[in-house]
Amino acid sequence: MMVFLRRVQMEDMDLIYEWANDPVTRANSFQKETIPYEVHQQWFQGVMRDPEVILYILMDEQIPVGQIRIRVEGDTGEISYSIAPEHRGKGYGRKLLSLAEESIRRDAASVKKLIARVKPENAVSGYLFETEGFRKQYLEYEKEL
Repeated sequence: MMVFLRRVQMEDMDLIYEWANDPVTRANSFQKETIPYEVHQQWFQGVMRDPEVILYILMDEQIPVGQIRIRVEGDTGEISYSIAPEHRGKGYGRKLLSLAEESIRRDAASVKKLIARVKPENAVSGYLFETEGFRKQYLEYEKEL
C-alpha cells in the first residue's frame, strides 16, 4: 500500500466539490450551508492561482481518499482537511497530517507553525490534532442575537 500526497490539479475541481458538500463535512465546517457549484468554481480557480494556498490530495495507490489545504500567512500555515466519506475511520487523517508536515517543510519552508480551527463538537478532528502534537490554544465563544 502506497499512500502519498499530490498537488491538486484543475481536474480535481469536481472531486473537491463532492467532498466539500458531503453532509458530515458540512456539519463540521464553519459554513454549514451547501456550496453552490458556481461558488465552488470561483473559489477553486482562485485557490489554484493563490501562491499563499497549498492544496494536496491524499492518494492510496491510485485512489483519492482525502484532501488538505494549507493557507500560508507569514510563518504560519492554517490547515483545513477532509477525508472522503467512504474512507473515514481507516487512519487516513493521521497519515494526511504526517505527509502534509513533510510536504510543507519542502514546499513552504517559511512555515514554522501549523494551526487548525476545529469546532468543539468535531471530537474526531480534535482528538487527531491533539494526538499529533497540536496544542489547544483558545476557546471561542459566540452569542446569536
